[in-house]
Amino acid sequence: MESEPKATILVVEDDAGMQKVLALGLKKMQYQVALASNGKQALDLLEAGDLDPDVVLMDIRMPVMTGLQALPRVRELVPMSPVIMLTAFGDLDTGLDAMKKGAFDYLVKPSSLEKIRETIEKALGYRAILQEKAQEERRKEQYRLDLERRVESTYQELGSIYGRLREMNLQTAHALAEAVEAKDRYTKGHCERVRWISERIGHFLGLADDEIEQLEYAALLHDIGKIGIPDSILLKRRDLDERERQIMRMHPIIGAQILSTVQTFARAAAAVRHHHERWDGQGYPEGARGEEIDRLARIISLADTFDAMVTSRPYRQGIPVEQALRKLHELRGSQFSPEVVDAFFSSGLIDEYVGLFHDSLVKPDTITPDDQKR
Repeated sequence: MESEPKATILVVEDDAGMQKVLALGLKKMQYQVALASNGKQALDLLEAGDLDPDVVLMDIRMPVMTGLQALPRVRELVPMSPVIMLTAFGDLDTGLDAMKKGAFDYLVKPSSLEKIRETIEKALGYRAILQEKAQEERRKEQYRLDLERRVESTYQELGSIYGRLREMNLQTAHALAEAVEAKDRYTKGHCERVRWISERIGHFLGLADDEIEQLEYAALLHDIGKIGIPDSILLKRRDLDERERQIMRMHPIIGAQILSTVQTFARAAAAVRHHHERWDGQGYPEGARGEEIDRLARIISLADTFDAMVTSRPYRQGIPVEQALRKLHELRGSQFSPEVVDAFFSSGLIDEYVGLFHDSLVKPDTITPDDQKR
């Protein structure tokens, strides 16, 4: 007896031969397949409401309406359905551009069926995360509403309930951060240390309690987008090539897209998107500069960089705390906000950080001359 189809894939491809090959291959993988010959046909199917695909596999270059033209509306109609773009070998820049506009990933034609299977399974995993988090948020929202009705007459009790909800949200953020760190043992504890530094700086700068809360969420989840980065790139021990760097630089965008679907973390999405921007405008993904950069992201950027400098990674040895502190001074006003750098040094957090996390830090006597050159 044949097993039930695993998922529905909408294939949007104008080349009849390629469409047939994809359809047959996907059906052999036990996927249900729906077909469209251009972006307009795909939108007609989705707008009719008769189709809710688990994944959309869409060519970029098509007549009537291209994949890039259809992509924004597809994301609106089926926001939980990852879109994988198909691009020609010489058109990789267009594939990366599609990811910036909301595509989950792209495949270079022709791709092997095994590569297509691997990418679709990754997309389905991403969809499952979005659905699980959305469902969890709905449950939490209903729970919050029920609690608020019960404690409406007692302000003190309401404050207590809110504190518990905040703790639940922090626990959720911790769990998600640990899921990201589980992919790379070298980053174990990094997100918690970034949260700790960010929270201290935020308090020193006088951020309101609700801003501190969102700052902690964003700091814990700043690397959540790495869920969408292939392990072959994320765990590579050698320098990344240009294409791999471009893919790695998508993780702030992917992370912001994930958080924007969850109301509790929606304010943190902007901070996650901007945490690799630089004060001088030389960062990514948008090249934002100065006051254009989200205020919470300015704090996380310094905390993330400092902790990364004093701990080791697969591709480079960390440096001693004293050397990292000198580097932060040097980067004041170029990579980092002057206000945040000054707060970092004036808040008194450095000695406490070293005391709390000394086991994770690089010791000066472990650095070799070769490590210093990395």
